[in-house]
Amino acid sequence: MISEMSKSIYFFPGDAATLDEVGGKGLSLLEGSRASLPVPPGCILTVCFFDAWLSQLKATTAWKRFLEAKTGVLTDACEVLKQTAAGFPFTKDQERILAEALQGFDADTLFAVRSSSPHEDLEGASFAGGYETVLGVTPERLRDAIKRCFLSALDHRVVMYMRATGFDATDPKIAVVVQKQIASGISGVGFSLNPVTNNYDDAVFNANWGLGETVVAGLVTPDTFTVDKVRGEVKEVVIGSKEHSIWLTPKGGTEEKKHYRSTDRTLSQTQLIELARLVTHVERIYGMPMDIEWAYERNRLYLLQARPITAYVPLAPDMVTKPGGKKRLYFDVTATAQGMTEPLSKMGTSLFRRLLKIVGRLVFARDVTKNIDTTIPWISDGKLFFNVSNGFALVSKSNLVEFMPAIDPLGAKAIAQLDEHEYASPAWRVMLLPFGLLFKLPSILLFIRSARKNSEEVHRWVQERLLIFEAEAKRIAEKDAPLEEVWEELTYQMFLQVFLRTVPLTVAARRALGRMKLAVGDDPAAAKLERALPHNVTTEMGLALAHVATLLPDGLDATQLQKMFTERALPEKCLRAWQLFLDSYGFRGASEIDVAAPRYRDNLKPLVELLFAIKNSTGENPQETFDRNGRERRNVFESFLKKIRARDPRAADEFAKDFLLFEMFGGYRETHKKYLIFIVAILRQKILSRGGELVSKNRLDSVEHVFDLTIEQLDASRHDTSMDLRKLARENTIFLKRLARVKKPPTVIDSRGFIPRPPAPPIREGEYAGTGVSAGVARGRIKVFHAPDEKNLFKGEILVARATDPGWTPLFVNAGAIILEVGGSLQHGALVAREYGVPCVAGVENATTLWPDGTLAEVDGYTGVIRAIE
Repeated sequence: MISEMSKSIYFFPGDAATLDEVGGKGLSLLEGSRASLPVPPGCILTVCFFDAWLSQLKATTAWKRFLEAKTGVLTDACEVLKQTAAGFPFTKDQERILAEALQGFDADTLFAVRSSSPHEDLEGASFAGGYETVLGVTPERLRDAIKRCFLSALDHRVVMYMRATGFDATDPKIAVVVQKQIASGISGVGFSLNPVTNNYDDAVFNANWGLGETVVAGLVTPDTFTVDKVRGEVKEVVIGSKEHSIWLTPKGGTEEKKHYRSTDRTLSQTQLIELARLVTHVERIYGMPMDIEWAYERNRLYLLQARPITAYVPLAPDMVTKPGGKKRLYFDVTATAQGMTEPLSKMGTSLFRRLLKIVGRLVFARDVTKNIDTTIPWISDGKLFFNVSNGFALVSKSNLVEFMPAIDPLGAKAIAQLDEHEYASPAWRVMLLPFGLLFKLPSILLFIRSARKNSEEVHRWVQERLLIFEAEAKRIAEKDAPLEEVWEELTYQMFLQVFLRTVPLTVAARRALGRMKLAVGDDPAAAKLERALPHNVTTEMGLALAHVATLLPDGLDATQLQKMFTERALPEKCLRAWQLFLDSYGFRGASEIDVAAPRYRDNLKPLVELLFAIKNSTGENPQETFDRNGRERRNVFESFLKKIRARDPRAADEFAKDFLLFEMFGGYRETHKKYLIFIVAILRQKILSRGGELVSKNRLDSVEHVFDLTIEQLDASRHDTSMDLRKLARENTIFLKRLARVKKPPTVIDSRGFIPRPPAPPIREGEYAGTGVSAGVARGRIKVFHAPDEKNLFKGEILVARATDPGWTPLFVNAGAIILEVGGSLQHGALVAREYGVPCVAGVENATTLWPDGTLAEVDGYTGVIRAIE
């Protein structure tokens, strides 16, 4: 083969190529055939094969109009582009290469011709069904099929998906796979994990008779099989209705059969175990969870495609246990207590790992970052978890579930139905006890006793010490020392001067509240005892911002307001309040526990927009609301106290002491976090300064990339100029980018990826149930579609359809949720819904006739329940 041809065509089995040359699908076939997987033979016309056409296309007026096209006219612009390109003839070089491609096949061979883009079938983007596939192609019709595949790279569905996922839509690249067509009797798709439960030990297969296009495109409800890969057992069989099937015809092309063996089971036990072995082998070869297309021809299994699964919840290696081994159960603290869907940066993870090491030594008298089996808190890449298995060992499942609803009620319900023995930790309970605090316990108890006796005096004393700590922290940060040392000193002092004072008071306050609730019984008015507590730094921050809003001039829009703040053109009283707010709270912000997250003082725009919203909101002033709720809290207390005193004066005295303790220190629950964020923000400034130095020395491309390093790497880089920081940053963020693709991280997950869900509630009148195939809960207005171009789907509306093939993909961008009559968990619609993080329920009988457009409904992708609200 001449070198020019080698750049335009590769054969399999045998050849090797790069992703840029042959695209995701082509590369997978080359690698699979080289690994002796049962891949039918074929060849790949590379990206270079189509260079002549793309160069010709980019010189046309149609291309210029495409570049200028906004979303509203994109479909028409793409259609003109495709019509223009459709007229391009094959060049002499292309004809010569095609002749080379056909030499290895018999004259009556039929082909499957598939697009293969360098952007497609990647770990982060599937382009599921967006590119063209043509089946049953004769040698005479090969050119038409190749042209169709090429044109699909210009389709508006592909362009919109590229825009939505961050690809450059103005640089289309396409290769084409020409592969021997398998005349399959049974075919379908398979996942090497369970896409609904995320269980790494399951393999799930959808199957139908004939060719697999009906399954891939979600045009039928296929059979669904779940296989336990570890035990080699079939766990579940669900026979689908298999409304129709597509078959290859001997002379080329395909034919459709209605209800062919629609009630029969497609795959035998033996075939399922063979498929499970194949998908496990594929997963092992590629080193990641895989999605495959497969086919049986005369009882022989073939692998047609293999691609990374794009929508699943990954776990870092330190969190995963071996298949078949003892499992652990985890609770995601970052997603619950902090409300963060994005993972912590690499720098943020390294800081918290050091923080946990210091706290572990002080609280548990040992390093709790070394062994996940002997600790409850655990820092993994991007996440802070609690090891629930060790929690079972310490307090039992029932006690843990009783405590959890205050943090995560759905997570508590999910854990409640699990078998405790399946997850109970083998760790010795004694290893989990806080020995480090034992010698501090007497002084802590005395401190709490003092607070109960004279809460006002203790509060003043604590506030004075907190101000002293702030000054001390700033002094520590001024040291020209390694950042590791600065951070360790900051965290050590914060624990001693803040946590050992505010945490015991918070615990004491919560215990006092518990005693008060016992004293008043199940009186619903008891909830008002917790209203509008003073000394809550988060509440105080909100009220301070609301105060600024009251001082703003009337009649300004958000843009004008932003400009006036920047130019300091507002009234002096307003500017003083604004500056006071920034001085007091400017170090805070969204995702603030992560050192990489911008602070309010770094980016004023979100604050200004919030001010504008507060200024223009109707209703009571926030400060007036807070004051009124505070008075109501006091009135409820007085009422309860009077009732208790009437029956037991001594109990009333204890109730009053508990109330004063809770009122003074109940709001302290936010104080520890404030000072943690305070030292994070201090260190952030030093890290940014170091990052600026590295950018000036051309060792990093931007200051923000410094957060892709660990604190240890950043310190080492000062003395070791040979360190390739760009490479380290890329390597450090591989897993974090994978984690960031999870739109709605689960709160509970086990060490084999399984995500337990709360039991489905009973179906009530007005509710309908199907199968949840993409997790999440969403509310919106229903809009029923019978064709993808029937009408517009606006942001947040619920798409209801019989089925969705790739032509529907543009609608998924705006969909708040999706309801389908047919389709399985591995079909196109479910896959794309999971990519976009959109709840999806499939298998809802007669879904397109159940609700009129405009119905307000709630779709639960966890349980598969749809509830009409109006």
